[in-house]
Amino acid sequence: MSTTTAKPKKVKKRARNSRESTADKYCDSCNQNITEYEKRDMLRVTNRYDKKLAKGYCKEHELSHSDHKCKPIWCGDCKYLIKYEVTVNWKKKAQNW
Repeated sequence: MSTTTAKPKKVKKRARNSRESTADKYCDSCNQNITEYEKRDMLRVTNRYDKKLAKGYCKEHELSHSDHKCKPIWCGDCKYLIKYEVTVNWKKKAQNW
């Protein structure tokens, strides 16, 4: 009897989903995780509906707090919403007390 060792066949692996294998990308100016924002469908200034939502939130906040001014802050590089900047008018607040 001859003893030959059979080489096992190489099994091709299926390609992974490209979304899973990508490394996280971070914005240079605001240091936010862009990859995570894309997955969660966060607000972008380039999308008209997102811009309208952000402005609507600020208007609603200003209606409920008459002594506040609200303004959405967008990143200049990645175009995602960073935060809402709320300034309080302390003179008007003091008059209401």
